[in-house]
Amino acid sequence: MIKKSSVRIPRMSLSSNELSVIHNKDPWMPMVWSAALPGLGHLCQGSYFIGLFLMSWEILINFKAKLNEAILFTFTGQFSKAQEVLDTNWALFYGVVFTFAIFDAYRRTVEINQLAQLERKQSQRYYDFMHMSSYGINYLSKSNPWVAAAWSALLTGFGHIYNKKAFKAVILLIWTVAIIAFGNINKAIIATFNGQFEKATEIVNYQWLMFFPSIYLFAMWDAYNDAVENNKLFDEAQKAYLKKEYYKSK
Repeated sequence: MIKKSSVRIPRMSLSSNELSVIHNKDPWMPMVWSAALPGLGHLCQGSYFIGLFLMSWEILINFKAKLNEAILFTFTGQFSKAQEVLDTNWALFYGVVFTFAIFDAYRRTVEINQLAQLERKQSQRYYDFMHMSSYGINYLSKSNPWVAAAWSALLTGFGHIYNKKAFKAVILLIWTVAIIAFGNINKAIIATFNGQFEKATEIVNYQWLMFFPSIYLFAMWDAYNDAVENNKLFDEAQKAYLKKEYYKSK
């Protein structure tokens, strides 16, 4: 069995609650998600701490600058109100965070792609099928990408739990619940189903609501892609194992 320490670049890492995979990714996609909400581009790369930091910092600065309110007023043609509510002192901070998140997401993706190419050229490749400890049991298995996306559509984070991405799931789930709760989104949905459209528009907090589409769509897209990559890893691991056992028996 090939040990993880014997290869320079491992293909994967498996712990009790997490599965990390190194693979190629289009650098433009993390850039797009970082533009939608700083931090999301880093989450899809597996940089969880940096992603959480950028997301939290972006939301804090957004509130201080009242940026979402200004954007809403701008989209509805109320330009004077947009200028009144926008705090330009905090908005300048936001510009720095926004630009850095896009730049760093692209840079990291390019470098990870280079590592993925080098990993494939190694004479020995590392695969781990199962990890068991007092914290839990984890193992490689195939997932249905559409099932992962569907669970993320029902509640952000569940699709990532399905894909064995516990850390990412916790980050997305906590922020989604916070956005739904503080934005009164569920109350607005219930009011809408009851035909109380005016009440729905009154009770919803648009400052929080405007965060929701980015994190919601990202969760579905990322859960789908994680499932696809996990399936590729499973096939590679099985192929390597069967090849080794077949030649051993000959």
